[in-house]
Amino acid sequence: MGESILIVDDDHTLGEELVKALTNAGYTTHYTTNVPEARQVWNKAKIDLCLVDIVMPGPSGKVFCREIRERSDAAIIMMSSLSDQDTIIALLDIGADDYIVKPFTFPEMLARARAVLRRRKDHTQQYTASAIQIGDWTFDLQLRRISNIKGLTVPLTQSEAAVLRFFAQSPGVVFSREDILAVARTRQHAGKDDRSVDTLIKRLRRKIEIEPSNPMHILTEWGKGYTFQN
Repeated sequence: MGESILIVDDDHTLGEELVKALTNAGYTTHYTTNVPEARQVWNKAKIDLCLVDIVMPGPSGKVFCREIRERSDAAIIMMSSLSDQDTIIALLDIGADDYIVKPFTFPEMLARARAVLRRRKDHTQQYTASAIQIGDWTFDLQLRRISNIKGLTVPLTQSEAAVLRFFAQSPGVVFSREDILAVARTRQHAGKDDRSVDTLIKRLRRKIEIEPSNPMHILTEWGKGYTFQN
């Protein structure tokens, strides 16, 4: 049996077409037209991915998205005809994995579903690991420290450990200063010009890089942020 997908949308035609397309692709599907019904399905079935419309009668899709993320690592794709950046950013901030604008094609939806399910699976496998290898260092996630074969052990602050874990679990992805601030949780987002992120990155580079001034792992993407290479 394939992975399980919950569709929540009051557009019956779209919902039924999604059920058909996803079922034909090998997924187990559940379809509801509102959040109260979706909650009932959620409590009875193991759900791997939720496709949720934003605007519906009763509680909104935003409410359901937040509820899911507070208690589960299931993937979430929000669906809406709204395409403004503020709406998209707000939904991603409360826990959605992706956002698709209506009308969309079913091949596009299937591609996005495969992508978020794959990312969630990879993330879960990495997240449950007790250690991550970074070059010559072993990063102990529980003890919040790095060590090498020479016996050197270096402790990490809570912010350093959170950011290093974030980087190591998403190699090759460019993260902005705002992203890193949110992960470090040192304070609320302070904008793209906040320098505290640069200070934190310098500290991490001094701890994990052979040559901090010529880093191999934490790389600067000028004008964008930072990326990680193992």
